[in-house]
Amino acid sequence: MILRLQGTVLDRGLDWMLVDVEGVGYQVHASVELVLGCAVGGSIILWTHEVVRDDRRELYGFASRDALELFWKLIDVNGVGPRVAQKILGAGSPGDIKQHVMDGDLTFLTRVPGVGKKTAQKIILELKGALVEPAAAGGDQDLVDVLTGLGYGASEAKTLAARVPVGLATIEEKVKAALQVHI
Repeated sequence: MILRLQGTVLDRGLDWMLVDVEGVGYQVHASVELVLGCAVGGSIILWTHEVVRDDRRELYGFASRDALELFWKLIDVNGVGPRVAQKILGAGSPGDIKQHVMDGDLTFLTRVPGVGKKTAQKIILELKGALVEPAAAGGDQDLVDVLTGLGYGASEAKTLAARVPVGLATIEEKVKAALQVHI
């Protein structure tokens, strides 16, 4: 499987680019935003997912590993194929998309071409708990404990803890930030 490419953009279309890697040209499907952000002749590094079918092979490219991992989670949802998942990833940053899913934001997902209400509901249902970052899920248990002590439910406390900015040193700072996020 081809997981990463580093090369030069030779050509581009609306949702694809041709990347030259050591003399081999790879057609990589990418979001419109990523394609338009790349200059022909410029160098690029892409995280990729390869789809092998009976009649063709396709590469889907992403600017970050986080985007690739979110893509993998999206295509695991029944009814979401690689092209639809790529369009979803073109609707915002991986962090924004995760937040919309965790918030149950159907309107955000249904604005993406190819995503209807039922598909958006499936995405939210299947991914809502799977998108919580491991550190937020159990790494800051002290913060979750304080929030549950203040009357928040366990899942709501974990969600609030996940939204607290990284880098706060004391539990007091983290609780204050979590309460401000909730407002």
